[in-house]
Amino acid sequence: MRKIRILVIVLATSFALITCTLQSVAQEHTLEFKGGVIATSTRNNSCEGKTILDTKLGLSVGGAFLWNFFDGHLRAAAEGFYTLQGEEYTMDGDDGKFKSDVCYFKVAPNIRYYTPYVPIYVGAGFYFGVATTREVYTGDLLDQSHEWSFKKYYKPIDFGGRAALGTEIGVSNVKFMMEAAYEYGLTDISNRKEREIKNQSVTVSLGISFEIAGKHYRHY
Repeated sequence: MRKIRILVIVLATSFALITCTLQSVAQEHTLEFKGGVIATSTRNNSCEGKTILDTKLGLSVGGAFLWNFFDGHLRAAAEGFYTLQGEEYTMDGDDGKFKSDVCYFKVAPNIRYYTPYVPIYVGAGFYFGVATTREVYTGDLLDQSHEWSFKKYYKPIDFGGRAALGTEIGVSNVKFMMEAAYEYGLTDISNRKEREIKNQSVTVSLGISFEIAGKHYRHY
């Protein structure tokens, strides 16, 4: 018990010191809104040699709250967005396609670095998604009365890594931004034992960001 109490004290003290340090170097915060196109191509082990995986296009919309550090060069971002994605592939020797819509609400904490001389930033972190819609198509949309039975195809939870490259241009507290983000799913989203499916996607989005409380950053 004594060792546990010492460990708790050490952890609590360390957390307090880290929090105070971050608060001492933090500047004004940034808020952003963005939307764009997402291209999804699942990694489906049952499709190898049997089908041709296709890229499925969808939409992504969301925003982020960023804590700024070191004159805004380093920012910790808490992102949230809604994505319309899924899976699509063509059967060999068959004109038919298998299609699915899996819509996610995602949260994506990440760290970004804004370069000092050009209006470019790079970011890295992870995402956690919860499926809000899971529908399966075989050519035409299946009867809505049977929609519930096809939730067995996909699990509701997805998790993976996320990397981003973007630009932010503006001379005031309002800036325009463009971003390309890549997500690499680490979770098997398939509900069937004979199949393993993992997401991967590229998102290109446009948006606007503005600094709260009026402190302006310009790194270039």
